[in-house]
Amino acid sequence: MSLFGEVVEPISRNIWEDWDEIIIERDDSNSKLHWDNEVVINKTIDSFYLLDGKYLKQFVNTTHLQLINTVKEVNLNIYEIHTHTHNKYICTIMDYNLILSSEIVQLLQPYFEFCKNVLTVQCISMSEYRTNQLNIQPCLIRGIYTSKALNTSELDIPKLEQPNILSGVPAGVITLRQHLDQMGIALICYVEYTEDYQIEELQKLLHKLEIGSNIQKGPSIVLNSNLYI
Repeated sequence: MSLFGEVVEPISRNIWEDWDEIIIERDDSNSKLHWDNEVVINKTIDSFYLLDGKYLKQFVNTTHLQLINTVKEVNLNIYEIHTHTHNKYICTIMDYNLILSSEIVQLLQPYFEFCKNVLTVQCISMSEYRTNQLNIQPCLIRGIYTSKALNTSELDIPKLEQPNILSGVPAGVITLRQHLDQMGIALICYVEYTEDYQIEELQKLLHKLEIGSNIQKGPSIVLNSNLYI
């Protein structure tokens, strides 16, 4: 008999007690996230960029940016790019629990809700990309577009194919932008080595998004390591 979809109950009370302890631990760890500073937005934000992942954060040279706000519990930081013509914000986040994605999106909403353009970038291992075609590229970029951005985006990036999915904070942000009938693009970068942040395709992408001047040009962790085969 197949057990798919059925509830299998423990036959021992000891197992139930173990489950109870796990539930209690999870309840105790549910602490509400909050910004370190008060959210004050006195001007229109033209573009909001969300970089999801610790290796994507290596692209950003934060010494030339102004830190606006932060949530230390989920390694979330928002920076402002100083320009004379546009107001751009860069948000970096890494090493967070996916269960907290909805709460994080709610925290970010005041920053991107009335923003003109929203774009998220997320790096995922190439092994998670599902396709019937043979791929030999070190980096493959796919996108998910809101209805309003589908025919107006200048990015020539193919749409993400099924059964591949978007998850985490980028998924929540792009879903909310679609619900609000606003511009929004979520880019997924499938890379062979997520530790190597000197990927030419990512360099070109961020330069095209006009945040290339803020890219941190650091050494390649893979190519410049002391590991020899």
